[in-house]
Amino acid sequence: MKNNILFILILFPIFNFAQTGQVLDFKIGYAPQTVYTQILEQSSETELHYIGSDELLEKLKNKGVANPTLAKTFSIMESVCKTGKTAKDGNFPVTIEFNKSTNSENKIIIPDGTILYGIASTSTMPKLDSIISKDLDESFKSTLLSTIQSMFSQIALPEKKMKIGESFSQETPLKIPIAGLSMDMQITTIYKLISVTNQTANFDIDQKYVLDVAMLDGKYNINAEGGGNGKLLYDIPNHFATQFKLDIGLTFDLKQETFGLKVKSNSNFNQTIHISKN
Repeated sequence: MKNNILFILILFPIFNFAQTGQVLDFKIGYAPQTVYTQILEQSSETELHYIGSDELLEKLKNKGVANPTLAKTFSIMESVCKTGKTAKDGNFPVTIEFNKSTNSENKIIIPDGTILYGIASTSTMPKLDSIISKDLDESFKSTLLSTIQSMFSQIALPEKKMKIGESFSQETPLKIPIAGLSMDMQITTIYKLISVTNQTANFDIDQKYVLDVAMLDGKYNINAEGGGNGKLLYDIPNHFATQFKLDIGLTFDLKQETFGLKVKSNSNFNQTIHISKN
């Protein structure tokens, strides 16, 4: 579950826009004295097929392992990011508080009241330095802090001026745990500007997932592919995304001499953000 949490956190970017005439001035950054209230919903369906000898499959059956194994998950995470006043050095404080974080089994993913602290400026992404949570162990605190910090680094794109019909792409590395191993993939995400109004910029999203290597851990042959598509809605006056939707489909085929796995996964993400002044 912790890997899923971090995967979810990695998968979601933040973009900011300002409009001049018919040209959208693309930027990335947070504003001081602003509240970003976020709700993130995620669902997934996974189908796992075991491939092997009749004897091996019978052993799995005797252990109560269904073939195929089907799994459905759902989670909802609510958090609030607050920025403070700008100091003389140009920086302002940032806090990110998790208010609700539960899964389909009604279990808490990240304890309510968990708060991350850091600083940012209008030209630099937040730099997190500490985390407070009474119910998280030190190891997971460190992992959560570094994962969110890594997310900010990955979305640090250059400023761009865009017209309707133009697009830009982002390359993102991704590690996916499967069968006790770590699989490296590369995500190419293309954002295409579809329309611009006085208040909102609308983007289509297209994603491609490509496997970095065909041999895993020196003994597993693996094929993997996938893609995604979705929508982004941007509040231009506030320079921030107010909605992010993404549907992703992935397939994995892992084989060794006597055993194999086939995995098919479909995931849906829906993120909404309400922006107000602090």
